[in-house]
Amino acid sequence: MINLFDIFAPVYEKLHFGAKKTFQRIKNITEFKQSDVVVDVGGGTGRIAKFLAGKVKSITVVDPSLKMIEQCQKHAGISCLHGQGENLPFENSSIDKIILVDVFHHIQNQSAAVSEIARITKINGKIIIGEFNPATFVGKLIVVFERVLGFNSKFYKPKDLSELFYSNGFKVDVFDKGKAVYYILAEK
Repeated sequence: MINLFDIFAPVYEKLHFGAKKTFQRIKNITEFKQSDVVVDVGGGTGRIAKFLAGKVKSITVVDPSLKMIEQCQKHAGISCLHGQGENLPFENSSIDKIILVDVFHHIQNQSAAVSEIARITKINGKIIIGEFNPATFVGKLIVVFERVLGFNSKFYKPKDLSELFYSNGFKVDVFDKGKAVYYILAEK
């Protein structure tokens, strides 16, 4: 089976030209400290992680696409690992912050991924998720576009994604819930 992310990897950052704006929004939602150990799950080329390089203790991108990991390795100061959100290669309670931007809907076993995220997150650790809202016009277009491309994506409305994390023991806040892209801040 063809992995479309492998095909798009060389031009992915050009297609997602709003990375700096996305990072600014994430930074406005939660503070990153020099002592933070951060993981960007599904972080692809490192388009968001690159803004944290040198500003936190460590930033690691985990992505299932080998070609995306190859692109990620071009950024200094980022560790880039091949892996899945459902099986993260980190010790229990070892991560301060986890980022998932435009990725949660791509994870095949989302419940397993939430459990895995809970396993590796420290007490009081934070998870920041940016997702398309399928209840908005733009969100509906993204859903259709991904189906046409053959992705088996499962999108959540803000309330439903918030409930998924809440039911797994996280305190949850939702930001920008009426917009095309909304953010969840989940705290363990």
